[in-house]
Parts: sequence; structure tokens; C-alpha cells
Amino acid sequence: MGRMATTPRSVLASAIGWVIVALVAIWLFGMVIGWIGFVLRSIVWIVLIGVLIGVYLSVKEPPDA
Repeated sequence: MGRMATTPRSVLASAIGWVIVALVAIWLFGMVIGWIGFVLRSIVWIVLIGVLIGVYLSVKEPPDA
């Protein structure tokens, strides 16, 4: 179990294992970046809608003078 990869077959298996690890890491990194982008876009939309509602209400019913 603890011996180093010495045969060509074990070297190939080790390389394939590292490729699998790299692909999973890239996939997870993409998911995290995508999630952060989704959260930021959601915040922008919520703020934009809130501002538009505030402007709409202030234009619809001006304060009594």
C-alpha cells in the first residue's frame, strides 16, 4: 500500500487519479464562482427593484404641502 508508483501501469493509474482530482476541483471551483455570481446578481436585482418601487411610490403620491 505505501510503496511508490514504480511500474508504468501504476504511474498511469496515479496520473489518471490526479487528472480526476483536478477535474473535480475545477468543477467545484466553477460551482462556487457561479454561486457567488448568482448571489451578487440577486442582490443587485433586489436593490434595483427596491429603488424603483421607492421612486414609483414617491412619484405616485407626492407629499401634501
